[in-house]
Amino acid sequence: MSIVVTVRIPDVDIERVREVEKTHAAQTEMLHEALKRHGCIAHRRLYRDGEILDIDEWESEAGLHAFLAEMGPVIRELAKARGTGKPFDTIWQIY
Repeated sequence: MSIVVTVRIPDVDIERVREVEKTHAAQTEMLHEALKRHGCIAHRRLYRDGEILDIDEWESEAGLHAFLAEMGPVIRELAKARGTGKPFDTIWQIY
């Protein structure tokens, strides 16, 4: 059964996030490839003043955990470069 994960990221300067995505294009591409490889069905990034919300649908919770195990260092590197706050993750079961 698939799951949905929401990730709220506070303390965001969206222009800085966009700049980091450009200057760290190789890492960003690695993330996108790993998302697909580990079973991410859909990824959506939303933003508003000072905050990002990622919404990801995964084939399984095991795929999510495999992705995080592989890409955790890259995610932390990008977060540090962006200067964003501690993310808040929630796993949702599909009704």
